[in-house]
Amino acid sequence: MLNELRILAASENAESELLDFKREYTPQKKAAFWAEIVKDIVAFANTRGGVIVFGVEDDGSPSGFDCSMLFSLDNAALVDQVRKYTDHNHHGLHVVSIQRGLKALPAIIVEPVSTPLVFAKVGTYETEPGKQKTAFSIGTIYVRHGSKSEPCSRGDLQGWIERELARVRDQWLGNIRKVVEAEPGSTVVVLSPSQVPSASPVRLTSDPNAPVVRLQKLSDGYPFRQSDVIAAINKRLNGLAAINTHDIQTVKAYLGVTPDKTPNLVHRPHEKASPQYTAEFIDLIVSSFEKDHDFFMRCRCSWRGQEYEG
Repeated sequence: MLNELRILAASENAESELLDFKREYTPQKKAAFWAEIVKDIVAFANTRGGVIVFGVEDDGSPSGFDCSMLFSLDNAALVDQVRKYTDHNHHGLHVVSIQRGLKALPAIIVEPVSTPLVFAKVGTYETEPGKQKTAFSIGTIYVRHGSKSEPCSRGDLQGWIERELARVRDQWLGNIRKVVEAEPGSTVVVLSPSQVPSASPVRLTSDPNAPVVRLQKLSDGYPFRQSDVIAAINKRLNGLAAINTHDIQTVKAYLGVTPDKTPNLVHRPHEKASPQYTAEFIDLIVSSFEKDHDFFMRCRCSWRGQEYEG
Protein backbone atom coordinates (compact mmCIF):
# COMPACT_ATOMS: atom_id res chain seq x y z
CA MET A 1 0.00 0.00 0.00
CA LEU A 2 2.81 2.45 0.85
CA ASN A 3 4.32 2.03 -2.61
CA GLU A 4 0.92 2.62 -4.25
CA LEU A 5 0.51 5.86 -2.31
CA ARG A 6 3.99 7.00 -3.36
CA ILE A 7 3.11 6.43 -7.02
CA LEU A 8 -0.20 8.26 -6.57
CA ALA A 9 1.49 11.24 -4.90
CA ALA A 10 4.08 11.49 -7.65
CA SER A 11 1.74 11.23 -10.64
CA GLU A 12 -1.71 12.65 -9.84
CA ASN A 13 -2.65 16.33 -10.19
CA ALA A 14 -6.04 16.25 -8.48
CA GLU A 15 -6.84 15.76 -4.81
CA SER A 16 -8.89 12.69 -3.94
CA GLU A 17 -9.94 10.38 -1.14
CA LEU A 18 -6.33 9.17 -0.99
CA LEU A 19 -4.42 12.35 -1.85
CA ASP A 20 -4.22 15.90 -0.46
CA PHE A 21 -2.01 18.86 -1.40
CA LYS A 22 -0.66 21.59 0.91
CA ARG A 23 0.90 24.68 -0.64
CA GLU A 24 3.21 25.36 2.32
CA TYR A 25 4.62 23.92 5.51
CA THR A 26 4.17 26.43 8.34
CA PRO A 27 4.68 24.76 11.72
CA GLN A 28 5.44 28.20 13.18
CA LYS A 29 1.70 28.87 13.08
CA LYS A 30 1.42 26.08 15.67
CA ALA A 31 -2.25 25.48 16.57
CA ALA A 32 -3.58 26.84 13.28
CA PHE A 33 -1.27 24.65 11.20
CA TRP A 34 -1.35 21.47 13.24
CA ALA A 35 -5.11 21.41 13.82
CA GLU A 36 -5.76 21.36 10.07
CA ILE A 37 -2.98 18.86 9.33
CA VAL A 38 -4.09 16.51 12.11
CA LYS A 39 -7.68 16.73 10.85
CA ASP A 40 -6.56 15.46 7.43
CA ILE A 41 -4.30 12.79 8.94
CA VAL A 42 -7.15 11.46 11.08
CA ALA A 43 -9.57 11.55 8.13
CA PHE A 44 -7.16 9.52 5.99
CA ALA A 45 -6.50 7.04 8.81
CA ASN A 46 -10.24 6.54 9.36
CA THR A 47 -10.90 5.91 5.67
CA ARG A 48 -8.40 3.91 3.63
CA GLY A 49 -5.15 5.68 4.37
CA GLY A 50 -3.65 8.38 2.17
CA VAL A 51 -0.83 10.81 1.50
CA ILE A 52 -0.40 14.58 2.03
CA VAL A 53 2.12 16.27 -0.29
CA PHE A 54 3.56 19.68 0.65
CA GLY A 55 4.63 22.41 -1.76
CA VAL A 56 1.79 21.76 -4.21
CA GLU A 57 -1.22 23.90 -5.16
CA ASP A 58 -4.74 22.42 -5.24
CA ASP A 59 -4.46 21.94 -9.01
CA GLY A 60 -1.28 19.89 -8.67
CA SER A 61 1.13 22.62 -9.79
CA PRO A 62 4.21 23.57 -7.72
CA SER A 63 3.46 26.24 -5.12
CA GLY A 64 6.98 27.63 -5.02
CA PHE A 65 7.16 27.46 -1.21
CA ASP A 66 10.16 25.79 0.38
CA CYS A 67 8.79 22.94 2.50
CA SER A 68 12.07 21.09 2.97
CA MET A 69 11.94 21.70 6.74
CA LEU A 70 9.39 18.87 6.93
CA PHE A 71 12.13 16.38 6.00
CA SER A 72 13.71 17.00 9.41
CA LEU A 73 10.47 16.19 11.28
CA ASP A 74 10.83 12.94 13.17
CA ASN A 75 8.02 10.40 12.73
CA ALA A 76 7.70 10.23 16.52
CA ALA A 77 7.07 14.00 16.67
CA LEU A 78 4.34 13.58 14.09
CA VAL A 79 2.75 10.81 16.15
CA ASP A 80 2.83 13.13 19.19
CA GLN A 81 0.91 15.82 17.32
CA VAL A 82 -1.87 13.36 16.49
CA ARG A 83 -1.90 12.03 20.06
CA LYS A 84 -2.44 15.55 21.43
CA TYR A 85 -5.85 15.68 19.78
CA THR A 86 -6.90 11.98 19.81
CA ASP A 87 -5.21 10.47 22.90
CA HIS A 88 -3.97 7.69 20.60
CA ASN A 89 -0.50 6.86 19.28
CA HIS A 90 -0.96 6.11 15.58
CA HIS A 91 2.43 4.81 14.49
CA GLY A 92 1.41 4.36 10.86
CA LEU A 93 2.71 7.82 9.90
CA HIS A 94 5.73 8.32 7.65
CA VAL A 95 7.54 11.44 6.42
CA VAL A 96 8.79 10.58 2.93
CA SER A 97 10.22 12.21 -0.18
CA ILE A 98 8.05 12.35 -3.31
CA GLN A 99 9.54 13.13 -6.72
CA ARG A 100 7.17 15.38 -8.68
CA GLY A 101 8.77 16.47 -11.91
CA LEU A 102 12.32 17.60 -11.16
CA LYS A 103 11.68 18.43 -7.50
CA ALA A 104 11.67 16.22 -4.41
CA LEU A 105 8.83 17.25 -2.12
CA PRO A 106 8.11 16.18 1.47
CA ALA A 107 4.97 14.19 2.14
CA ILE A 108 3.21 12.41 4.99
CA ILE A 109 1.94 8.90 4.27
CA VAL A 110 -0.90 7.80 6.55
CA GLU A 111 -1.75 4.14 7.09
CA PRO A 112 -5.39 3.19 7.88
CA VAL A 113 -6.46 2.23 11.41
CA SER A 114 -8.49 -0.80 12.45
CA THR A 115 -10.57 1.29 14.89
CA PRO A 116 -11.61 4.87 13.99
CA LEU A 117 -9.74 7.71 15.67
CA VAL A 118 -11.98 10.04 17.69
CA PHE A 119 -10.98 13.60 18.59
CA ALA A 120 -10.51 13.97 22.34
CA LYS A 121 -9.57 17.64 22.23
CA VAL A 122 -11.13 20.56 20.39
CA GLY A 123 -9.15 21.87 17.41
CA THR A 124 -9.70 25.62 17.83
CA TYR A 125 -7.20 28.24 16.71
CA GLU A 126 -7.06 31.99 16.15
CA THR A 127 -7.41 33.23 12.56
CA GLU A 128 -6.96 36.90 13.41
CA PRO A 129 -7.13 38.97 16.61
CA GLY A 130 -10.47 38.32 18.28
CA LYS A 131 -11.58 35.65 15.76
CA GLN A 132 -11.31 31.88 16.08
CA LYS A 133 -11.96 28.84 13.90
CA THR A 134 -12.75 25.31 15.02
CA ALA A 135 -11.29 22.58 12.82
CA PHE A 136 -13.01 19.81 14.79
CA SER A 137 -14.82 19.25 18.08
CA ILE A 138 -14.46 16.73 20.90
CA GLY A 139 -16.08 13.38 20.10
CA THR A 140 -16.14 13.85 16.33
CA ILE A 141 -14.87 11.29 13.79
CA TYR A 142 -13.50 12.63 10.51
CA VAL A 143 -13.23 10.75 7.20
CA ARG A 144 -12.41 11.60 3.59
CA HIS A 145 -15.29 12.55 1.31
CA GLY A 146 -13.58 12.82 -2.05
CA SER A 147 -10.96 15.56 -1.67
CA LYS A 148 -12.33 16.88 1.65
CA SER A 149 -11.92 15.85 5.29
CA GLU A 150 -15.37 15.98 6.90
CA PRO A 151 -17.32 14.54 9.87
CA CYS A 152 -18.44 10.98 9.22
CA SER A 153 -22.00 9.93 8.56
CA ARG A 154 -23.87 6.73 9.34
CA GLY A 155 -23.00 5.51 5.86
CA ASP A 156 -19.29 6.11 6.50
CA LEU A 157 -19.44 3.97 9.65
CA GLN A 158 -21.24 1.24 7.72
CA GLY A 159 -18.54 1.36 5.06
CA TRP A 160 -15.80 1.13 7.68
CA ILE A 161 -17.50 -1.93 9.26
CA GLU A 162 -17.76 -3.64 5.86
CA ARG A 163 -14.08 -3.00 5.06
CA GLU A 164 -12.99 -4.33 8.43
CA LEU A 165 -15.16 -7.44 8.04
CA ALA A 166 -13.64 -8.04 4.59
CA ARG A 167 -10.13 -7.72 6.04
CA VAL A 168 -10.86 -10.17 8.85
CA ARG A 169 -12.58 -12.58 6.44
CA ASP A 170 -9.55 -12.61 4.13
CA GLN A 171 -7.29 -13.25 7.12
CA TRP A 172 -9.47 -16.13 8.32
CA LEU A 173 -9.70 -17.71 4.88
CA GLY A 174 -5.93 -17.54 4.56
CA ASN A 175 -5.52 -19.37 7.86
CA ILE A 176 -8.19 -21.92 6.91
CA ARG A 177 -6.28 -22.71 3.71
CA LYS A 178 -3.17 -23.47 5.75
CA VAL A 179 -5.16 -26.03 7.77
CA VAL A 180 -6.81 -27.58 4.69
CA GLU A 181 -3.45 -28.06 2.95
CA ALA A 182 -1.82 -29.53 6.04
CA GLU A 183 -0.85 -33.19 5.89
CA PRO A 184 -3.46 -35.55 7.48
CA GLY A 185 -2.62 -36.09 11.13
CA SER A 186 -0.99 -32.69 11.49
CA THR A 187 -1.46 -30.81 14.75
CA VAL A 188 -2.54 -27.18 14.80
CA VAL A 189 -0.56 -25.19 17.37
CA VAL A 190 -1.42 -21.61 18.33
CA LEU A 191 1.61 -19.46 19.21
CA SER A 192 1.92 -15.86 20.25
CA PRO A 193 4.17 -13.69 18.04
CA SER A 194 6.91 -13.84 20.67
CA GLN A 195 6.87 -17.66 20.56
CA VAL A 196 7.28 -17.96 16.79
CA PRO A 197 10.89 -18.88 15.96
CA SER A 198 12.73 -16.50 13.69
CA ALA A 199 13.10 -17.58 10.08
CA SER A 200 16.32 -19.27 9.04
CA PRO A 201 17.41 -20.59 5.62
CA VAL A 202 17.04 -24.34 4.98
CA ARG A 203 18.08 -26.63 2.11
CA LEU A 204 15.64 -29.21 0.80
CA THR A 205 17.13 -32.71 0.59
CA SER A 206 16.07 -36.32 0.02
CA ASP A 207 18.47 -37.56 2.71
CA PRO A 208 16.31 -39.65 5.13
CA ASN A 209 18.75 -38.91 7.95
CA ALA A 210 18.47 -35.15 7.63
CA PRO A 211 16.63 -33.30 10.43
CA VAL A 212 12.99 -32.55 9.73
CA VAL A 213 12.10 -28.90 9.17
CA ARG A 214 8.51 -28.06 8.24
CA LEU A 215 7.87 -24.94 6.20
CA GLN A 216 5.51 -22.50 7.88
CA LYS A 217 3.68 -22.10 4.55
CA LEU A 218 3.66 -24.47 1.60
CA SER A 219 4.17 -21.53 -0.75
CA ASP A 220 7.47 -20.67 1.01
CA GLY A 221 9.21 -23.63 -0.63
CA TYR A 222 6.85 -24.86 -3.35
CA PRO A 223 5.31 -21.73 -4.90
CA PHE A 224 4.45 -23.21 -8.32
CA ARG A 225 1.35 -25.15 -9.28
CA GLN A 226 1.41 -27.22 -12.48
CA SER A 227 -0.07 -24.42 -14.60
CA ASP A 228 2.59 -22.04 -13.25
CA VAL A 229 5.33 -24.55 -14.13
CA ILE A 230 4.08 -24.93 -17.71
CA ALA A 231 3.80 -21.16 -18.22
CA ALA A 232 7.29 -20.54 -16.79
CA ILE A 233 8.92 -23.27 -18.89
CA ASN A 234 7.24 -22.23 -22.15
CA LYS A 235 8.31 -18.64 -21.53
CA ARG A 236 11.93 -19.65 -20.96
CA LEU A 237 11.96 -21.96 -23.99
CA ASN A 238 11.03 -18.89 -26.04
CA GLY A 239 9.36 -20.76 -28.90
CA LEU A 240 11.96 -23.50 -29.28
CA ALA A 241 9.41 -25.95 -27.84
CA ALA A 242 6.06 -25.90 -26.07
CA ILE A 243 4.85 -28.30 -23.39
CA ASN A 244 1.48 -29.12 -21.84
CA THR A 245 0.12 -30.96 -18.81
CA HIS A 246 0.78 -34.36 -20.40
CA ASP A 247 4.43 -33.45 -20.90
CA ILE A 248 4.80 -32.65 -17.18
CA GLN A 249 3.61 -36.18 -16.35
CA THR A 250 5.96 -37.78 -18.89
CA VAL A 251 8.92 -35.72 -17.63
CA LYS A 252 8.21 -36.67 -14.02
CA ALA A 253 8.02 -40.36 -14.94
CA TYR A 254 11.17 -40.18 -17.08
CA LEU A 255 13.21 -38.41 -14.39
CA GLY A 256 11.65 -40.26 -11.45
CA VAL A 257 10.27 -37.11 -9.84
CA THR A 258 8.03 -37.94 -6.86
CA PRO A 259 7.36 -36.27 -3.49
CA ASP A 260 9.07 -39.15 -1.68
CA LYS A 261 12.17 -39.44 -3.86
CA THR A 262 12.71 -35.79 -4.80
CA PRO A 263 11.27 -33.50 -2.08
CA ASN A 264 13.54 -30.76 -3.41
CA LEU A 265 11.41 -30.69 -6.58
CA VAL A 266 7.81 -31.49 -5.66
CA HIS A 267 5.56 -31.75 -2.63
CA ARG A 268 2.00 -32.96 -2.08
CA PRO A 269 0.33 -31.93 1.21
CA HIS A 270 -1.95 -35.01 1.19
CA GLU A 271 -3.40 -37.55 -1.25
CA LYS A 272 -6.25 -35.39 -2.51
CA ALA A 273 -4.16 -32.24 -2.90
CA SER A 274 -2.53 -31.15 -6.14
CA PRO A 275 1.28 -31.29 -6.19
CA GLN A 276 3.27 -28.07 -6.00
CA TYR A 277 6.75 -27.51 -7.33
CA THR A 278 9.97 -25.64 -6.65
CA ALA A 279 11.93 -23.34 -8.94
CA GLU A 280 14.57 -26.07 -9.06
CA PHE A 281 12.08 -28.34 -10.88
CA ILE A 282 11.60 -25.70 -13.57
CA ASP A 283 15.36 -25.20 -13.90
CA LEU A 284 15.88 -28.97 -14.25
CA ILE A 285 13.43 -29.28 -17.14
CA VAL A 286 14.79 -26.24 -18.98
CA SER A 287 18.41 -27.35 -18.58
CA SER A 288 17.52 -30.88 -19.74
CA PHE A 289 16.02 -29.46 -22.94
CA GLU A 290 18.96 -27.12 -23.50
CA LYS A 291 21.33 -30.11 -23.31
CA ASP A 292 19.11 -32.26 -25.56
CA HIS A 293 16.47 -30.71 -27.80
CA ASP A 294 14.92 -34.18 -28.16
CA PHE A 295 14.37 -34.37 -24.39
CA PHE A 296 10.57 -34.01 -24.47
CA MET A 297 10.25 -36.55 -27.30
CA ARG A 298 12.32 -39.03 -25.28
CA CYS A 299 10.02 -38.51 -22.29
CA ARG A 300 6.90 -39.06 -24.42
CA CYS A 301 8.29 -42.21 -25.99
CA SER A 302 9.33 -43.54 -22.60
CA TRP A 303 5.79 -42.89 -21.32
CA ARG A 304 4.36 -44.99 -24.21
CA GLY A 305 6.88 -47.76 -23.60
CA GLN A 306 8.68 -47.08 -26.88
CA GLU A 307 12.36 -46.54 -27.50
CA TYR A 308 13.22 -43.23 -29.09
CA GLU A 309 15.36 -43.32 -32.18
CA GLY A 310 16.86 -39.96 -32.91
